[in-house]
Amino acid sequence: MTGAAGTELAATAVTLTARQTEVLALIADGHGNAAIARQLSCSEHTVKNVIYELMARLQARNRAHAVAHAVRDGLI
Repeated sequence: MTGAAGTELAATAVTLTARQTEVLALIADGHGNAAIARQLSCSEHTVKNVIYELMARLQARNRAHAVAHAVRDGLI
């Protein structure tokens, strides 16, 4: 995109941490919090905190919206 709209999109680009990207990819693969925690060797509480943060960064309403946003923007 070019012009003002392109500039606005570039200014609002979202970046995720490596852990947030990893968790989001596992969500996209259909894993629940418990399975993600086991795979990453951390607690479910930690997974919930990571998801809370990435949902806020992506301004997502739910897990499906977060995945759609990430795929559309090339984050995963």
